[in-house]
Amino acid sequence: MRHDRRPAVKRPGRWLFPQPARAYLGNGLQVMAFHRPGQYVAAVGLVLDIPLNLEPARTEGVANLVHQCLDEGTAGHLGASFTEALEDTGAVLSGVVGHAATELHLEVPVPHLADALALLAEAVVEPALAEPDVERHRALRLAQLDQLMANSAQRAAIEFRRAVIPGRFREARMAGGNRETVAAVTAGDVAGFHARHYLPGGATLVMCGDFARDPFALADAAFAGWTGYPTAEIDHQVPRGRRPHCRLVHRPGAVQADIRLGGFGIDRSDPRWADLQVASHALGGGIGSRLNRVLREEKGYTYGVHLVDHPMHDGGLLAVQASFRTEVVVDALATTTDLLDLTRAPLTETEVAEAVGFLQGSTPMRYSTARGVTDRVTSLVAAGLSAEFVNSFAASLDHVTAVSATTTLVDLLPLDRLTLVVVGDADALEQPMREAGWDVERR
Repeated sequence: MRHDRRPAVKRPGRWLFPQPARAYLGNGLQVMAFHRPGQYVAAVGLVLDIPLNLEPARTEGVANLVHQCLDEGTAGHLGASFTEALEDTGAVLSGVVGHAATELHLEVPVPHLADALALLAEAVVEPALAEPDVERHRALRLAQLDQLMANSAQRAAIEFRRAVIPGRFREARMAGGNRETVAAVTAGDVAGFHARHYLPGGATLVMCGDFARDPFALADAAFAGWTGYPTAEIDHQVPRGRRPHCRLVHRPGAVQADIRLGGFGIDRSDPRWADLQVASHALGGGIGSRLNRVLREEKGYTYGVHLVDHPMHDGGLLAVQASFRTEVVVDALATTTDLLDLTRAPLTETEVAEAVGFLQGSTPMRYSTARGVTDRVTSLVAAGLSAEFVNSFAASLDHVTAVSATTTLVDLLPLDRLTLVVVGDADALEQPMREAGWDVERR
């Protein structure tokens, strides 16, 4: 029998982010476990609720130095023996110090998870924090600062943060501290900060993998000896944006300039978050976006331009970022500003549908590994959110329209209140920028 008609293909059901099993250990440590069959490399994330406004002002960067020294030896494994023990399990230990929290990440084959968890606990609970290690990492941070300031794109990001957030907020400054504050940190400061803030009360352990044993029992065996609660409620600063600035940072002889054009944005808890993600993607999220289509493809001014939002615990940074040849910077800025004027050319339903399709379609791939799940959940915990956010965000994308996406971006990037940072050859750029109407503050 012949069948002339192909079978109908059903639309796939909505993908859902997995939800964890939860428990609290007796010491107050929250444990979230994601059992994922087939994920034979387990991913572990430990989130410590240590906002950087807890650092003393004179030693900003001390939290980063504590973090850097954790794997330099412990009470149970002095010096290099800790790294050797970690390597014997096949584990990789990494982490990051953010403005809202400190995160530690561990990846290890599932059969060695118990041993690797015990080593992670050692690093967190009883690190050696020896003076020579502190001095070495302080010197490395000072050298890194020189590299950051010499890198045009990094310098633009640093200056934009300073220009958008008032200096009274810790978020206005680099997470790792500046030259003056890092140089002032002593081994005693590092040990004291660790003792005050590396506590299980308020911390969260996230585990994901194909568990052969009860993950909560493994966590309890590793971390039960860790004790302590913060002496006061953790206070996360709530920064606000400041008045617009136009800063031109001089890099003598530079043949291109890095720009940041934007302002203070929103965080993931804002009801407009889905609208912002869709609008950002349509305007500057990929090669086919408006900014890239004009500035990259039509004008050939840049290899790529993006509209990027960096959410914080409260608020965020929202900016167009790109590198342009020096001689086209002024026209590129004018074109960018025109493209940001969505009151003149609102987003279309086609652009919104394509952006929503990309965001929804790419989501399952981002979380296809244990590390992808753990990284996402730790970032959400650091922001004060739960794992359910992933599903609620995906559902909220269905309600984004061309009008709502356009309105959100117009509200967040008003053309008369944009902050501009340009890092390039000020001798070549200052006068043309002034003639174009930019009230330049040269640095």
